[in-house]
Amino acid sequence: MMLLAVLALLTGQVRGEDRRRLGPITTGVLTALAPVHIAMARVADGVFRAWELYTEIGRLRVENARLREEAQRLAQEVTRLRETAQAAQRLESLLAFRAQAPYRVVAARVVGRDPASWFATIVVDRGSADGVVRNAPVVTGEGAVGRVIETTPFSARILLLSDPRSAVGVILQDSREIGVVEGTGGDNLQVKYLSRARAVQPGDVVITSGQGGVFPPGIVVGRLASLRSGGEVFREGTVRPAANLGRLEEVLILLLQGPPR
Repeated sequence: MMLLAVLALLTGQVRGEDRRRLGPITTGVLTALAPVHIAMARVADGVFRAWELYTEIGRLRVENARLREEAQRLAQEVTRLRETAQAAQRLESLLAFRAQAPYRVVAARVVGRDPASWFATIVVDRGSADGVVRNAPVVTGEGAVGRVIETTPFSARILLLSDPRSAVGVILQDSREIGVVEGTGGDNLQVKYLSRARAVQPGDVVITSGQGGVFPPGIVVGRLASLRSGGEVFREGTVRPAANLGRLEEVLILLLQGPPR
């Protein structure tokens, strides 16, 4: 009823006066209704903004999911490329050593590792069918690795320098001191029988001496890390191996006998 009354008053105002002017009643009604109109406009604006925000959040969620998938894909690609680059670097190092070696060289891939923690041996995919023989020295582009202790036609077992049963004659490159490097079963090696008479310093490069009948002379074994007393006559030291014996993937088997390839 109130709405009808308001409409009637507005109609009368419009008929009785100049249509281009508003009557006092119309003005009063519009003034009274202005806060309601403003409030309704604000509510409508808020609802519109809330809807826009809701739809924008939905778009952002979809975009975030797409970006996460893309990031995962790129991470996998980076991992693949890094692995390819590392393999290429290892191969380049092996090829460089092979080009300088004056003997027959057989490249092999590591296919197994002794699970027992007190042994340090690996198995490679080359054997007697490829000319591999027992006691053949094994190296990487970085340095000495070990020697072959067992062969089958298509595989060979290699005793690493880190094995406690391993020993190789060495010479310190700067001081020319002679010693023997043995495995410790850990990450580092130990060198024994260093004379107290010579000035031996940590940091000296340790290379094979050629004595012992396994390794040819001049192959890098590692670097002298520290020195300690080994008795009244000799000193001992810790050697950090040049090759990463715990993470071997490809190796070179040196065949000192036989025609070069």
